[in-house]
Amino acid sequence: MPFSGIELEDLKHSKQLRAHALRVMAFVQKCISRLNEPEKLEQLLRELGKKHHSYKAKARYVDLVGPQFIQAIQPSLGEEWTEEVSAAWVLLFAHIGYTMKGAMNEAADEAKMKQ
Repeated sequence: MPFSGIELEDLKHSKQLRAHALRVMAFVQKCISRLNEPEKLEQLLRELGKKHHSYKAKARYVDLVGPQFIQAIQPSLGEEWTEEVSAAWVLLFAHIGYTMKGAMNEAADEAKMKQ
């Protein structure tokens, strides 16, 4: 994990963490733009899951991104943040997590078979 072992104070000023956050935001935008194209969305999520396996990312960390993302954007919507909006974001990140973790696990299984 690229951010493990880094002190919290150092993380607050980390260019690497900031760059990762920007990539996450861009990826979420890509997902949203593909909501009406489920095959493309599935492919996008599976590719990212496999990449994260190659980075040796832990599948359990995937589920941490959604709540943090939601917590970060909720204040900017103010009164426009409703239960329905919240549920939509939670559902989106549940789908992202499910599909990415599935691809990560498949990649791990494939790697074991090659050994």
